[in-house]
Amino acid sequence: MSASKKQRIAELANQHGRQVFQSAFRLLSDVHQAEDITQEVFLKLFNKSEDGLAQVDNWGAYLRSMSISTAIDLLRKQKRQGEDALETNSELISPSAAQPSQQLMTSRDMAAFADALKYVKAQDAEIFCMRFVEGYSYQEIAKVFDISQSLVGVRLHRCQQELLSRVGHSQSLGDSYAV
Repeated sequence: MSASKKQRIAELANQHGRQVFQSAFRLLSDVHQAEDITQEVFLKLFNKSEDGLAQVDNWGAYLRSMSISTAIDLLRKQKRQGEDALETNSELISPSAAQPSQQLMTSRDMAAFADALKYVKAQDAEIFCMRFVEGYSYQEIAKVFDISQSLVGVRLHRCQQELLSRVGHSQSLGDSYAV
């Protein structure tokens, strides 16, 4: 491996590491698992060819997509192993929430959402998270996955319907999820 490749990956880690971590943490609600995902994402870059690295146009989107994908893979692995990886985590609960009951309901909603993501097709879950967790536009998502904006909309709708059927009612919002 060339020194320039190592240096480029180190620069990417410095520049985008925090966003990669945040993407994983939003799905996993666990600092240690998010750190592991972050490390895994950058380790995967060492296995890419230099030509493969040169083809990436938007590193931020590419790395966050890798983070989301890797986090969803971890959730699915935990589901297969019968683990409940989504324990209540004090870092998940907003310190600005007024009442402990509201904090608990929000925590349960987040756990239900992450659990439901395990059952959605992998790429649909990634697209959903990029749109609604990370805030990417249809155009940006289409470019990352090399699909049309129309297909992004179709996949988002399909994923929303699946998540709604699995999650249903929001305890903290008092209404059905509307994304």
